[in-house]
Amino acid sequence: MRILIISDIHSNVQALSAVQNNEKGVDKIFCLGDLVNYGPNPSECIEHVRSISDTIVKGNHDHAVGTGKDECGCPPKYRELAEPGRDYTRSVLNEGEREFLQTLTPVEELELNGFKFLLSHGSPNGDMCKYLPPSTPDEAMARELEGVEADFVFVGHTHIPMLKMVGKTVVVNPGSVGFPSGGSPMASYAIWEDGKVEIKRVKYDVEETIKALKATSMPPKNIDELSRKLLLGQF
Repeated sequence: MRILIISDIHSNVQALSAVQNNEKGVDKIFCLGDLVNYGPNPSECIEHVRSISDTIVKGNHDHAVGTGKDECGCPPKYRELAEPGRDYTRSVLNEGEREFLQTLTPVEELELNGFKFLLSHGSPNGDMCKYLPPSTPDEAMARELEGVEADFVFVGHTHIPMLKMVGKTVVVNPGSVGFPSGGSPMASYAIWEDGKVEIKRVKYDVEETIKALKATSMPPKNIDELSRKLLLGQF
């Protein structure tokens, strides 16, 4: 069995399409949340993710956009980008799309081919705003996994790819499709195949995404900063 794991699409339909076109031979697709905010095409991304994904969990930006709440749980340096992005996103989504984001659950557990999987955006316990970067000490990661009975735990949120064995559990962050970090502008994702995991990246038309950003109603300074982050792969 071959599973595509995607996360943090952030309304970047060009990057999402590039990932799907690069990985057509998969049996399942898991999405770890943050379908929206920051990027220019939230409706298209929601429709696309819904049409291809077998399991989707809720990210903190999905929650903020879906509920209209002011607080996305972002650090101050991201809040200045997130809040205008949230307002723009809500203005272009229809009621059904906003309701869909609200109905997503923060954690999903499933078993396939004898393997147990847990999917969450932030932490395994469903905290959508919890950051678990690759630098997280094994002891702290083990505490996050207390009570978890899964062979593989898939999380997102940090935008930084991670592949770490903690006890008997493999913790995987596929990185971000739509706003990659780590110094590469290429869309990041993961492939699980028969118990083995590979982090992968694929090029996409960054300039097309930036062009679409400039056509939105977001403030010019936000568009400039988002464009810079896309080009540098430094979110």
